[in-house]
Amino acid sequence: MTDVTPSPAEMRLVEYAERLFAPLIREGVFENLERAFRALLLDYVERQIATYKHKVAECESRYQQSFEIFTASLKGRATPDEEEAWMDWEAALTFLSKWQRIRAQVAGDGAAG
Repeated sequence: MTDVTPSPAEMRLVEYAERLFAPLIREGVFENLERAFRALLLDYVERQIATYKHKVAECESRYQQSFEIFTASLKGRATPDEEEAWMDWEAALTFLSKWQRIRAQVAGDGAAG
């Protein structure tokens, strides 16, 4: 087994996090640094997921179809405005998927709390 020693930069980061989260722990909002960090990170991730779900739903409502059908309907005939709409929709789906994967990784990490 290898003993891993944190770098000075990593130690400064941990010290900063401890100072930043200290009021939350001191006031009893969270039990420890790990629980505070995880809860706040998950809250942020959930808000990102909600934002991108809303963007996807707006696109579906605006065009009254799924992204796949919209994509197929544009093949070989898309206007610049439609291409821009397609790129925005595709980006929203991509980021929604990324944030959902992040949530699964953070929520599934039992080591933190």
